[in-house]
Amino acid sequence: GPDGYLYIGAGDAGPQEDPEGHGQDLSLLTGKILRIDVDSRQADLAYAIPPDNPFVHTEGARPEIWAFGFRNPFKMSFESRSGDLWVGDVGWELWELVTRVRKGGNYGWSIREGSHPIQPNVEKGPGDFMDPLVEHPHSEAASITGGFHYRGSRIPEWRGAYIYGDWQTGKIWAL
Repeated sequence: GPDGYLYIGAGDAGPQEDPEGHGQDLSLLTGKILRIDVDSRQADLAYAIPPDNPFVHTEGARPEIWAFGFRNPFKMSFESRSGDLWVGDVGWELWELVTRVRKGGNYGWSIREGSHPIQPNVEKGPGDFMDPLVEHPHSEAASITGGFHYRGSRIPEWRGAYIYGDWQTGKIWAL
């Protein structure tokens, strides 16, 4: 990341629908965006935990967690001007997602898929749910892949747009 730390996208590692709620469980690293300092070591770890990570002082939470509630964050990038982290999150049943990730944000998986409720009985993690910027139904996408913000000059009308695609259909969008 632009702050010198390593950001890691970790899928939920469960069955397709994540019935155990890995994405909401802060004691697990799965279903999360993690943030670590690979230039330092801490205790018995091969890395250090940045002191401003959002769950460093949350009892029972893994301090590596930056944001949570993801099914399968597939390709992340930082917007060069704002420093915002953008993620393509591969959906499960009906939706594919593009999200701007905020520190400590809860993106809803596996209670929700994007802004759509799917398993209301899963125990919710802390914070309000954050909606994705874009939701593609499976009728038009099936495996969203995050992209980059275009800053080139060859296609002026795309300048500043977030360019991303879908692995299965081959479609590409500019947001």
